[in-house]
Amino acid sequence: MHRGTLAAVRPGVLVDPELLIGLRPEDRHLLLVRATAPDVVAPARVSHLSAAVVHGLPVIGAAPDRVDVTDPRRGRTDTTAHTRRRPGGPGADHSAQRWSSAPCVHDAECDGAVVTSLVRTLVDVAATKAALTSVPMIDHALHDGRVWPEMLAFEAADGGRDLPQRASAALSMGSALSGSPAESLCRVRFRQLGTPDPVQQHEFRRPGEPPANVDFWFPDQGVVVEVDGRGKYEDAGMLGGASTADAHWREKRREDFVRSFPEVRFVLRLTWRDLMHPERVRDALRRAGVPCR
Repeated sequence: MHRGTLAAVRPGVLVDPELLIGLRPEDRHLLLVRATAPDVVAPARVSHLSAAVVHGLPVIGAAPDRVDVTDPRRGRTDTTAHTRRRPGGPGADHSAQRWSSAPCVHDAECDGAVVTSLVRTLVDVAATKAALTSVPMIDHALHDGRVWPEMLAFEAADGGRDLPQRASAALSMGSALSGSPAESLCRVRFRQLGTPDPVQQHEFRRPGEPPANVDFWFPDQGVVVEVDGRGKYEDAGMLGGASTADAHWREKRREDFVRSFPEVRFVLRLTWRDLMHPERVRDALRRAGVPCR
C-alpha cells in the first residue's frame, strides 16, 4: 500500500518505497516486526518465525504475514491483522541455567521488544513447522557456531517440556557441516526418502593436487551429490572477484578431478528447483543408484 511517495509497512508506519526494492521476504518481515515492536510489551515476546528473522536465520518459502508473539498471559492463540499471539511459558529458556555464559540462551531485543532466545526460537520453530523449515535454521545456527550441538541435544532429549516427535527429530539431525540452506534442504529430502546417510563435506585428495570437498558422498553406491545454487555463479561475494565464466570453468575442473577417482561412479547435481519436488530428487537418486525407501 502506498500513500503519496511513502509505502505503508502497517497502518501508521511508512517508509521510502526505494528501501523495499530488492528486499528478501524475510527482510520485509523484519520491517513488520520492527513496526510492531511497540505493541509487544513484556512478558510478551516476539517468537517463532518472527524471532527467527530477527536472529538472521534463513526462511525457506514465504515469510509470515503476521508477527508471531508468545504471551504467557493468554490461554489461547489470538490472531489480528498484524500479530499472531500464542500462549506459552518460558519453554527452552531453562537452558540458560546450564549455559549461562552463552548469548544464544538469553532473550534478545528488537526496537524495544523482547525476542525469544536463539535456542528457544529454534525449539519453537521445530515444534510448530516441518523439517523443511526448521532444519535449515538449525544447521545455520550450528554452522555459525552460535549454538552448540549439546544444547540442541539437551533440548531434544530433556527440554523441560513435552516436544512433538518431529521437533526432537529436527533438533537431533542438525549439522554444522551444512554450508547453505539448500544443503540443509537436501539433507531433509534424503531423510524423507529413506536413503542411506551420506557423508557430508567428504574430501577427495591426491598428492600434488588441490583437494576437493563435495556436499554429499554415498560411499557404498559410489555416488557424489552436489547441490547447485545460482549464487555460486552469480553472487559477487561467492565469486570472489572471478567472472561467471571463470566460476563455471573452475567448477568443471573440480568435478573432473572428483570423477577421476575410481571409487566415484556417478556425480549427481541437484538444483534448488529439484529440491522443491521430492519426486524429482527420488527419481534422480534412483537413476544414480542410491536406494530410496
